[in-house]
Amino acid sequence: LWVATTQGIAKKYGLDLEPVYVRNSTIQMMALTTGEVQLSHTGGAPTLSAAAAGHDLKIVATFGQGVYWDIVAKPAIKSMEDLRGRDLGVTNIGGTTWIGAILGLEHFGLNPERDRIRLQGIGDQTVLVQALSTGRADAILVEPAMSRDLKRKGFRVLAELSAAKLPFASSGLVVSRPYLQQQPEVVENVLKMMIESTAFLYNPANRDIVMRFLAERLKITDPVTAKETFQDLDKLIAKRPYPDLAGLKNIQRGMYYNPAVAKVKAEELIDERIYRKLEQSQFIDRLYR
Repeated sequence: LWVATTQGIAKKYGLDLEPVYVRNSTIQMMALTTGEVQLSHTGGAPTLSAAAAGHDLKIVATFGQGVYWDIVAKPAIKSMEDLRGRDLGVTNIGGTTWIGAILGLEHFGLNPERDRIRLQGIGDQTVLVQALSTGRADAILVEPAMSRDLKRKGFRVLAELSAAKLPFASSGLVVSRPYLQQQPEVVENVLKMMIESTAFLYNPANRDIVMRFLAERLKITDPVTAKETFQDLDKLIAKRPYPDLAGLKNIQRGMYYNPAVAKVKAEELIDERIYRKLEQSQFIDRLYR
């Protein structure tokens, strides 16, 4: 979205777009369902929760496919098993990182309730790093860009969850069904814009611009960390953002504690018509050719 609004890609598709950063996915869903915002870039967990509450939403693309965060802990914590009885920081309870943490722990045979692992909703990525650094959290779920810097400072990377290849719809383009019906061309242009902006990120010729974004927006000033983050794009952003039903169902399974979510028909949340249209027209292929 930063690329789209600063490199003229949004204007190319006739979009007067204003990205609004919302720290909490629950608040973001409220803004979407009340019509305060028209489109949302959010995860499968808050979308499922909103659908369970009766809101009519559609996921038209999934740009984050897989649990890609790292679990980073204090130096004294030497293994995933040592997380028993500890505090694990995530962005917010009920959000995408929260369910990602649950599925990541499950992959290692851990269960937050049984193993007394307290998931704490602390804040965004930079706030999570601060919480670990000050001792407010024993461990955190954090993006690889942040975990590398923490490792250099002596903290321990317990797990790189991207290696587990867990199906997971971590971030996608979500709209209300009425808006999709009324403004299909706008939604299509927004999706084109986002796919082209992703291609911009992957283009080696744009590396200096992307590195500047990392420094300005994510406060990554170490050249080595910035270079490694640039190389991590394939873990973070899908070139082909097909609406990920398998990832959505895995999140739904992990939200077993909420009976209303279990009743949601995940298939009915997915609307892949626009994505398939772009794929079949070779729109995506041309961008990467």
